[in-house]
Amino acid sequence: MTKKKVILLVVAALFAVSGLTALPSGNITGGVGCIVIAAVCAYFGLKKKSAGKENGNRTPAPAAASGSRVLDTIRTKAVGVTFNNEDGENRQDILSRMSGSEDITVEKYTYNGEPAAYVKWGDKVIGNLSAELAGDLARKYPKARYTAEILEISGGGYRRSGAI
Repeated sequence: MTKKKVILLVVAALFAVSGLTALPSGNITGGVGCIVIAAVCAYFGLKKKSAGKENGNRTPAPAAASGSRVLDTIRTKAVGVTFNNEDGENRQDILSRMSGSEDITVEKYTYNGEPAAYVKWGDKVIGNLSAELAGDLARKYPKARYTAEILEISGGGYRRSGAI
């Protein structure tokens, strides 16, 4: 059971108790209102996901025939953008110089024996694909080359200038 469902069921129980204690004291409107809210919370807390939503409404990607081109769009965020690169350059500094119109690439590599993928701007690493996504892509499309584009550069709204 997910955290959201547990919270909804706890809220439903609290409203149910409040509604049942309000009724004998003569507060009919408040009691009925609490019981209705409890019923709605319990409904959503106990409701099962529909079959289409359990897998995120994604249809399985078709297997690629040898030499063919598979177009599958995956929207994701780069991870590891707060680390320094091997040459010591800070990835956040690199990102702060970018406008969002730059050409980026995805380069596959192996990290601790597992598939991984850098997100690069030129020869500079700006992040990685998540380990889960890199592994899934490597299993589905072991010989594939990836193309990428920047949809948004988020963050950067503040500068750290020491402890407060």
